[in-house]
Formats: sequence, C-alpha cells, structure tokens
Amino acid sequence: MLLPFYHIVSDENPVHIKNLYQSRSIQKFKDDLDFLLEHYQSISLQELIALNKEGKTIDKNCFHLTFDDGLSEFHTIIAPILKQKKVHATVFLNTDFIDNKNLFYRFKASILYDRLKEEVILSIPYSNVKELDVLAVKNGIDFDDYLSTKKPYLSSSQIKELINDGFTFGAHSLDHPLYKGLTEEQQLTQTKESVEIISSQFNLDYKVFSFPFTDNGVTKKVFNEIDQCADLTFGSAGLKEDDAPNHFQRIPMEIDKSGKEIIKAEYLYYLMKEKAGKHKIVRR
Repeated sequence: MLLPFYHIVSDENPVHIKNLYQSRSIQKFKDDLDFLLEHYQSISLQELIALNKEGKTIDKNCFHLTFDDGLSEFHTIIAPILKQKKVHATVFLNTDFIDNKNLFYRFKASILYDRLKEEVILSIPYSNVKELDVLAVKNGIDFDDYLSTKKPYLSSSQIKELINDGFTFGAHSLDHPLYKGLTEEQQLTQTKESVEIISSQFNLDYKVFSFPFTDNGVTKKVFNEIDQCADLTFGSAGLKEDDAPNHFQRIPMEIDKSGKEIIKAEYLYYLMKEKAGKHKIVRR
C-alpha cells in the first residue's frame, strides 16, 4: 500500500507558496500517475477504511493519493487529470480556510517575504501569527484582498462538485498549527472540531484526518482519543509502519525527483530501517 501525498500541482508557483516549497509540475504529476498505474492499482478511501476495519492483509499492490491544505488547484488542474486517468484521491481541508475566509500563517509569511526579503519572516511561528498581520499592515499588504482576488483555497461549491465527482474529503485541523507546539487539549480541539465540521458541512459518512506538518510528538493517549472521532488518520513520515492502529504514514512527493525515484528511495530506506528494527514508529 502506497500513500503518496501532494499539496499543489501547477506549472506556476503562486506567491503564497513559492518561498516555502516547489509546486509539482503538471507533467511530473502525470508521469507520477503513469508510473503508479503501471505498478499499482488505485483504490478509494472507502476501500482503505474497510480494509483497515476488517484487518485484512492487502493482497495487491495499491495506492491512494491524498492532497493537503485544500488548495484551489485541485479543482482547476488536478481533478480533471485524475478523472481522465480514473484515479481516486482524498483532499484534506483546514476548516478556517474554506471559501477563502482566512490564510495559513506560512502563506502569509511567504507573501511578506516576497516583498520584504527578510529571512526572519519565514521563521515566525504559529504562536506569533499576529506579528505577520502587523507587518502586512505596516507594508501595505492586504491579506483579505489577496484571498478575494487570488482565491487560493477551494470554495464550498467546488468541494460539493468534487464530492459528486467521486472525490473524498477529510480534515486537516482548523488553521494548520504545528501539533508539537500545542498542548494535548489543543491538539484534540484542533482535530475533533475540524473533523466534525467537515463531516457535517459536507454530509459525509466517513471521517478522516491528516496532521498538519507532522504527527511528531503526538502521544498514544491523543491517538486513542482521536480514534473515537475518526475512521483513519494520516501522517507524512514516508514509507513507515506506525503502532497507532488506525494511522497511516504517507510519502511526500514534492521534491525534485521523479515519482519512480522517490518511491524507490522510500523502499530502500524502509528496508534499511527494517534491518535495524527502526521501520516502525512507536507512540509513547
């Protein structure tokens, strides 16, 4: 079972992203899909949930694509490609950003850095997000205007259209904090509230969640509580096992290598870790 994940596929690198990471080009994405479809079978989120619940061993090479942050390029660029190639995918949404109501603090930092070219801006943490808003006002940058003109996020109507097209959706927290910097209570609030909002707003009969940034530092106790409100959760640590029973690790695909190279490297790294007994994440 492979779980490759992306954020954005585009031949352009929008200002809110270009100072953080590189977009996956359309051709590279298509090449990734061609490689995956040659060696693996695309399965739906519902199939993955069922396999996990039944505790069955997967008897075929399969994959499920996921996309974090709920960016508008999924509607305009990615979905048409996936529909053409008949590939299933799940999109994880930050509830505060749907309909372009607000902007991820790292995206704010990228926009500010693009204007001011001060490295320190890119290291401002979630806890100091107000500093970014103050800097924007001082320098005549209007985040609300950016949201209304650029529309970086999916709208509710687009999400409903995509659901009708067979795509699945999950939660990605309320506003994308680094969980390691939160208390356990805050982690649970971010998770449970976002899962419930997505499920109820879009009338979903499943509940899934992907951790923003990383699940590093999330305890077994927190996972046990999250299991009560979500069918599955997802991390981003690459090809690894995890002792949280309903939690799957995914492979980041937005690096400057082909999909074949990325997946081959993940397999080799996994085998090396397995020999050393370090291929499984153990929660404390």
